Amino acid sequence: MTWLYRLGVVVAALMTLSISSWAMDRLSLNVEIDSYLFSYGFWVSSIPVSLLLISLIALTGRACVSLLVSLAFLAALYAINTQKTVHLASTLNVFDFYLLKGIDWSSVSLFAHYINWTWILLACVALVLAVGLLLRLEKPVLPRNLLLRICMLACAIGVADQVLVGDTGRHIYDADRLRVSSPSPFLTQFHAGLIGSLFYAGNDMNAALNEPIDRQAVKGLLARLDIHDRFVPDAREGQQPDVVVIQSESFFDPGILNQVSDTHQLLPTLHRAFEHGVGGSMTVPTFGGGTLRTEFEVLTGIPLAAYPHVQFPYLQISRLTIPGLARDFEQAGYETVAVHGNGGEFWNRRHTFKSLGFSKFITAKTFGPQSYKDGLYLSDHSMTDEIIGQLERGGRPQFVFAISIEAHGPYRGVQVKDEALRSSIPAPAGVSATACEEFSHYGYHIAAADREFGRLWDYLEHRRRPYILVFYGDHLPGLEVVYQETTFRNGKPAEMQQVPWVVVGSGLDGANRQEIYAWMLPHEILKLAQVNGSEYLDVAFAAGRLALSGGDDADGHLLDDLYSAARLNLSGEFEDADGAHSNAP
Repeated sequence: MTWLYRLGVVVAALMTLSISSWAMDRLSLNVEIDSYLFSYGFWVSSIPVSLLLISLIALTGRACVSLLVSLAFLAALYAINTQKTVHLASTLNVFDFYLLKGIDWSSVSLFAHYINWTWILLACVALVLAVGLLLRLEKPVLPRNLLLRICMLACAIGVADQVLVGDTGRHIYDADRLRVSSPSPFLTQFHAGLIGSLFYAGNDMNAALNEPIDRQAVKGLLARLDIHDRFVPDAREGQQPDVVVIQSESFFDPGILNQVSDTHQLLPTLHRAFEHGVGGSMTVPTFGGGTLRTEFEVLTGIPLAAYPHVQFPYLQISRLTIPGLARDFEQAGYETVAVHGNGGEFWNRRHTFKSLGFSKFITAKTFGPQSYKDGLYLSDHSMTDEIIGQLERGGRPQFVFAISIEAHGPYRGVQVKDEALRSSIPAPAGVSATACEEFSHYGYHIAAADREFGRLWDYLEHRRRPYILVFYGDHLPGLEVVYQETTFRNGKPAEMQQVPWVVVGSGLDGANRQEIYAWMLPHEILKLAQVNGSEYLDVAFAAGRLALSGGDDADGHLLDDLYSAARLNLSGEFEDADGAHSNAP
């Protein structure tokens, strides 16, 4: 075997891998298989896969074995990308790898429900058999020269270090060269390829929190909003209200679908709450998943748009103290409690909740012996039992923030506790049997959420103690088939829909519905509970209300100015900026 022949085999393997990788990339996007083939995005995406192949050849000495293992790895990567686009309407990004930092059994078991283990097992067996066969049949392309192989591997690693990261990497994986489209991850991958977009984001991710702060813009924002008459709580006689906030998993009102005529029977408590309380529709920063994104905005009042490179705030934002809702209630003398029917390490909640000011975190491990699953996850009924048990403790007024999980997907092929009830849920008009099954599973779980909302409301109403009860959805569910066969009344796609929010409680009367951002909700909660919060939350609410009203005629940069204020608030500097504004002549 001549060296020229060996080189030809390696080059052929490199080209095969690069073209196959690009073809799988196109398939994961469901676009033409040769779109942007041999473009700039193709070539820079080929660099890391080529270095992977060269490293494997150095280790094994065999081209075909190395090619097969590389193809298997890439196939798994693109399969994950496909699943994410189906369920979350977003492509895989470098921030998803932050999940590995907080991986535990609760996160593994949740994501495992989206995996077809039979196919995974068959694929692994086939790969092992194929590799074993090739190891016996294929002749090595490299001689058994250990020094040569070590040098080849060292060169591949050295090139990777020089080319893929640092200043050179930022130059190669440049946004303009790759034609990155920040608002559209699909368009970014279409131009740059999944691998190219991952390396672009990876070279930029270390600066996720290093967003610019325009202090002059913040001063201008404060002057424009002119919040001098801040909300001051009334002098209360008697008890402060207990405040319970329910973040309901994947909850939305299917009545916003054209094919669903009415949801008063499915969600009676929600409709009753809108009649007797304060509420409306809410814009959230995620779709189909990513609960902690909405959760972070509600608990802090900080728009995640202020940090466009932060995908998982609890994993990427590390602070000893994070200002927000729980800390404001704590300073007002409340006991602050979080409740969640999953593991406390999932999304790094246990650590972050301490930073946010929660004094107690009740997780699945500490749920009572009567708790049970309905479908794949702990039921909303069990969560409500835990909330009631916590409130029964008495003592100081309580702020309870509860995160449900029962209605988490997937929504097909899962046995629920009451199959007869599930099958009786009316399907959207004119949909297929598959969509009907998917909708009935989802409808079953949100009906349970609505029912438990009503049970908790009734409990609080008859308790003879003032209360505030907040209920909202964290995002729309990842209904794969239903969205394909239905349309929304406002004509927008699923990922642009809003979720409901509503507040009921002592002394609250029905009010006109309000449209808000998720980061405006903490101000509303504090106001209704008559608890004085931070001035930043007042500013955020006023800015959000002005932005939603279309009244920002001054410079068109209202939200950009608010984002600078939010960055100051997270870093603990907002009060200084506000003090400078207040003392200005």
